[in-house]
Amino acid sequence: MKDFFQKNWQHFAVIAVFVIISIVYFAPEFSGYDLRQHDVEQFKGMSQETQMFREKTGEEPLWTNSMFGGMPTIQISTLYPGNIFQNAIIGFLRFFGVPSGIFLLHLIGFYILALCLRVRPWIGFIGAVAFALATYEIVILQAGHNSKATTVALMAPVIGTFIMAYRNNWKWGALLSGIFMSFQLASNHLQVTYYMGFLLAGLGIYELVRAVKAKELKRFGITTGALIGMYVLALAINYGNISLTNDYAKQTIRGGNDVTIQPDGKESKINTSGLDKEYITNWSYGVGESFTLVSPYVKGSASAMLADTRFAEMVENSDRSGAEIKKVMEAPFPVYWGDQPMTSGPVYIGVVMVFLLVLGMIYIKDGSKWVYLGVAVLALALSWGKNFMGLTDFFIDNVPGYNKFRTVTIIMVLIELCVPVIGVLLLEKLYREREAIVATKKKFLIASGAFIVFLIAVKVVGLGDNFSTKQEIERVNTMPDAIRGQISGIDPQVMAQQYGVDVRDPQQMDQFINAQVDAANEGFELMKSVRQDIFNSSMNRSILFAFLAVGLLALYFYTQVSTTIIFAGLGLLVLVDLIPVAQNYLSNETLDNGDYKHWMPEDEARYPMTATAADVQILDNEILNPTIKKAVDQGEREGKQKADELGYSGNSKRRVVDAYRFSALNFATNYRVFDYNNPWGSSRTSYFHKALGGYHGAKLRNIQNLFEFHLAQSNNKVFDMLNVKYFIQGESARPNPGALGNAWVVKKVKVKETPNDEIRALGAEFKVDNLGNGSLLINGEAAGSKKVFGGEKLQYLMAGRDTIPVQLPNGLTKGTNAILVMDANGQTNLVPEFTLAADTAQSFTKLVQMAIVEDFLPRDEAVMLKSEASKLSTTSYSGEGEVKLTSYAPNKLKYSANVKGKQLVVFSEVYYADGWKAYVDGKEQPILKVNYLLRGLELAGGKHTIEFKFELPKYTKSNNYAIIGSLVLLVLLGGLTFTEYKKRA
Repeated sequence: MKDFFQKNWQHFAVIAVFVIISIVYFAPEFSGYDLRQHDVEQFKGMSQETQMFREKTGEEPLWTNSMFGGMPTIQISTLYPGNIFQNAIIGFLRFFGVPSGIFLLHLIGFYILALCLRVRPWIGFIGAVAFALATYEIVILQAGHNSKATTVALMAPVIGTFIMAYRNNWKWGALLSGIFMSFQLASNHLQVTYYMGFLLAGLGIYELVRAVKAKELKRFGITTGALIGMYVLALAINYGNISLTNDYAKQTIRGGNDVTIQPDGKESKINTSGLDKEYITNWSYGVGESFTLVSPYVKGSASAMLADTRFAEMVENSDRSGAEIKKVMEAPFPVYWGDQPMTSGPVYIGVVMVFLLVLGMIYIKDGSKWVYLGVAVLALALSWGKNFMGLTDFFIDNVPGYNKFRTVTIIMVLIELCVPVIGVLLLEKLYREREAIVATKKKFLIASGAFIVFLIAVKVVGLGDNFSTKQEIERVNTMPDAIRGQISGIDPQVMAQQYGVDVRDPQQMDQFINAQVDAANEGFELMKSVRQDIFNSSMNRSILFAFLAVGLLALYFYTQVSTTIIFAGLGLLVLVDLIPVAQNYLSNETLDNGDYKHWMPEDEARYPMTATAADVQILDNEILNPTIKKAVDQGEREGKQKADELGYSGNSKRRVVDAYRFSALNFATNYRVFDYNNPWGSSRTSYFHKALGGYHGAKLRNIQNLFEFHLAQSNNKVFDMLNVKYFIQGESARPNPGALGNAWVVKKVKVKETPNDEIRALGAEFKVDNLGNGSLLINGEAAGSKKVFGGEKLQYLMAGRDTIPVQLPNGLTKGTNAILVMDANGQTNLVPEFTLAADTAQSFTKLVQMAIVEDFLPRDEAVMLKSEASKLSTTSYSGEGEVKLTSYAPNKLKYSANVKGKQLVVFSEVYYADGWKAYVDGKEQPILKVNYLLRGLELAGGKHTIEFKFELPKYTKSNNYAIIGSLVLLVLLGGLTFTEYKKRA
């Protein structure tokens, strides 16, 4: 052991420094605080039912009803007990904490890569720091993308041991690469692993070429075979997550779409294999924005208003007047002016590291440098997405799997890895061959001069964006029309009283609009000047660091100063370069009230949600039922016990108690809640209730389609069939008297030919007729009479007037008509046809008549595709009978039924073909797809017990694979270790 530590003390010292850096940077984590992470908070909401079910039963439910009406937990929270690598990662992060543990993984992971490259420990230290402190890594930690960050951290050791297999020791390299690949796959961010495959493929091709030239194809074949074998083993260990995710993805927005039209009736491109291109490329890095790699603020910073950023102080200390400062602080333009819809921060890898990249391409002789550079350039080009659609289209259309992932900017993690690799390879080269390299100082002078001149030129010339975005310029140019449109919706009397403007006077109107436009333009121009200052400040910073880096390396070429001292200075320069930028996005900064900006107390993070008045209102209403009250009271006792165990009191205890009370409520009931407060972008409601909305990047396609066609149009009948018992608006909850409950029997079946017809049939079919002298426009095209379904854009165009929007009536019943009319003052209104009979003076001009041709009555009828309806014995029933839910668990529902004669029962549960099985009186019966996304069963007359169970045999099989694969890897590791020990003995 003494010899072991003497030989390896440097590694232990480096790791100790890594731990110290992690503790210092994330100091609040070690004094009772957790990072304030948006996505982690969302995860808490979406996984609450699953976590509580685990706590109660010790089982994996694999399904949750807490979000989007119901969905698998595969990409929410699923544990695989047989996967020791997943358990090891969880254990590591619990021991070191998050985010410090993930940050430490970055450092150690790159250090392992550096050692595999035969780089000295302290040079590897520099690369590890550059990799871990790259701004994007800090940004995703702050956002709570923990699985992504962990997977990125584990890219480095996979690549390192891959290289080790080809260059040094194929046995140890292949085995360790398989082990680290198992860890990486267990981290569960397949998009990052997929991108890492580009680098593995590039390095593999290079090693093949190298083997051909060296006539070492046999060794190459053995190594490649061993690596493939280890990766297959890693896939087997993580088979459950990969295979179940693949199965699930086919039924999500990342898979196909059975609906081929848009809600407005226009044809939609059939999505058969992946995400839509617009969705894939929505977050695309700008070409000019790529300069953030060398200068962090050339496109501003995060998408925030000036007053909320570090640049506010710079503006306040500028020579601008007080009025100008006030105006620019209030200007409705963010300090970020890049091409992305929004961002939490730039991708900055450090100007010092980029300079080392430039020198590396000159001095490194190993041809693998072209692989790292080529992959980095490819990653950059692919990150441009919609800004470079030629390449993006090629990859989406031709590269398998590429169209399964969104947010193409994630691929820039490859740049974060490749640039430091070239940097450490360069430093190792410089250290080993100083005498020979010093003789080529002219190359250094040319490269250094060119790099600094390039930075200066960028500062002088700029990026050609005029410090604004295309959207902002368009917004400013269309502002007069936008203001005029807003005024048209305001009562003329209000305009006269509040603004002193007579809307009938064109001159007054023009003066008023011009004043508004001039004020906005002034604010915009001031913001552009601030952005220019930010740009110049950023470039000055980068030029300064470039000069310092050149100066340090000049000592290498022109003095006898120790190489170790020079490189220590470079390492310090890298830290000084990266840490201040990183701290803009994750720091220990405190606010005026003493609270941390980025941290929250541990108890608040553990139980982050606070019940609102609306949540409590729902709870109070439900516990009027004595049985439910008993269950909730038991939950409250359990919550108090848990809070006491944790030592919580006050509000912290209340949050724990509420978590248990609402969990008990959810296990004792089964209804849905729809929260109008951000229903599709938050999982807060899912924390307390079974929500119809939620927050997830891979929701089921059927619920997404239903949202677009009906829920977004407030189709109450769809809410009813989904058993939405409560609506939350603001701070209050409103009961829905039309909710149909857990199950009901219907009288007839409407059979539809296609999914397009099926989903449309859940709403009303209208007939609209033009009764006036103007033009009725449907999706921009004139029509005299036409059938519509509610999603179309309807307008009425009359000579001398702006286009009049036509709104279809909500609540109109079949057999009654509504008419859009215009009064003598030109005001339009929608009125029932029968009320016009009283208008004997004919003071209204009729424009458009609307009548319902077909309606959806979910209580009495079901809508089914012809393929599903063919499984029925009939399409007409008496509708006599009752079905009641008797027991609820997320993965197991029990009902009692008593029906008179054969009946079709509709259940307000999401249909999902993979996993759900129905048992009627103990015998399995096929589940029917009803009302586009609900379940149905045809029952014989009489009393029945019905059970729905969610079972995935593949989950059990995958755990067995994980156990076997893990044991094989451990046996191989033990065997190889023993063999090496015997050799040395």
